[in-house]
Amino acid sequence: MKRGWLAMLLVTLAVIGFATAGCQGEKPAETPKPEVVTVKFSYPPYGYDSMKEEEFWKKHIAEFEKENPGIKIEQTIESWDNVYTKWEQMLQSGDTADIGYDFPLTVVNYALEGGLLPVTDVVEKLGGEKAFAPAMRYFRSGGEWYGVPHGDASMVLLYRKDILKAAGYEHPPRNWDELLEIARACTKDGVYGLGIFTGDKFYSCQIITAMMKQAGGKMLDTEGRLVLDSPENLKALQFLYDLVNVYKVVPPSAVSWDHGDPANALGTGKVAMCITWGGFGTLLEGMFPEEYKNIGYATQPVGPGGTSGSWSGTGGFFIFKNAKHPEEAKKFVEFMCRPELSKEWALISGNVSPFVAIANDPELTRLEWYRAMQEQSATQLHLGWDYGIIPGCFMADVPFTEAVVAMASHRTKPEEALKTLHREVQKILDDAKARH
Repeated sequence: MKRGWLAMLLVTLAVIGFATAGCQGEKPAETPKPEVVTVKFSYPPYGYDSMKEEEFWKKHIAEFEKENPGIKIEQTIESWDNVYTKWEQMLQSGDTADIGYDFPLTVVNYALEGGLLPVTDVVEKLGGEKAFAPAMRYFRSGGEWYGVPHGDASMVLLYRKDILKAAGYEHPPRNWDELLEIARACTKDGVYGLGIFTGDKFYSCQIITAMMKQAGGKMLDTEGRLVLDSPENLKALQFLYDLVNVYKVVPPSAVSWDHGDPANALGTGKVAMCITWGGFGTLLEGMFPEEYKNIGYATQPVGPGGTSGSWSGTGGFFIFKNAKHPEEAKKFVEFMCRPELSKEWALISGNVSPFVAIANDPELTRLEWYRAMQEQSATQLHLGWDYGIIPGCFMADVPFTEAVVAMASHRTKPEEALKTLHREVQKILDDAKARH
């Protein structure tokens, strides 16, 4: 019996040892890695300093990816020369990025064409409409939000304090009469009183539409009918015509100006005032350190309509309808709209924070360029202003630009330019309506 028991014990121990040796030779099971999805973000630059802007996005995309290891953000920096062509091709093919970024006129038009997803849920998470400046409402259409506001920008009046003071003026013009008076007084000795775009670029549309609003004019009435051919809008065209051709306070070179040329002309003392984006204030100190203290910022003058007016440069996130990862995209948008990032973005990009709670931060409002844009925000417009953005508006900028070019370069009378403008815009809107 003892021998049998001992034999059984030896066999048992041998089996256990073999099993243990076998287990030691096996590799431990690996923990499966979480699946990573790539969210594509198509972004045209909305800041003024490309290096600072690049650093901002890289830094915070990395932070987001660290907090969300299952999501990778693939940002593509687009060129303003072809971004709309690229987006149109995406929409037509159905092979789109997940996220885009632009101003309401683009966003709502894409939404009206059926190309975007609503982002109302994101806006509500961020506090809803009450959390944003009033001008942000343009991102909304038909009860839905299609853009999440991220930066608020306006074209404002920049002026040289020293040149105005030498001409006898202690403050910038507050209305059209003062604008003309000061511009005429400062036009001498190779200096022009007012720098505005008058060439064949979109900026000319931005100038004339702001003047139309200042004059009390509209593009559409409350029923969506075109009302460009009005006495109020004629006043705006006449005022621009007179500035250029009668009083000659606008430099002839303005017909070929590009984005940064008005600010450059101001910094070099070639113009006493100019109308351009207030965000240039983030660059001018470095560009013109000797003259920067002489550069002031103010809202555009009030016209005969009793109000100021300015083209909107508001920027925000939108999500394509065919986004492959819409929920992850929304998560990234929420992350980038955090209060501390909104403030940082304002400081480095030259945009006002669209959030009411951030916009009045003392570190921001101490900046003169920022205060001017913040005050100008309430008067912002897009094509279709006062009524809203409708199908076809996005394509209607060309006739406005052509009206400015016709008057500035060919001395076309304002009455004729306005009739042509009305007719051409009507064609565009009729074509868009027929497609819908």
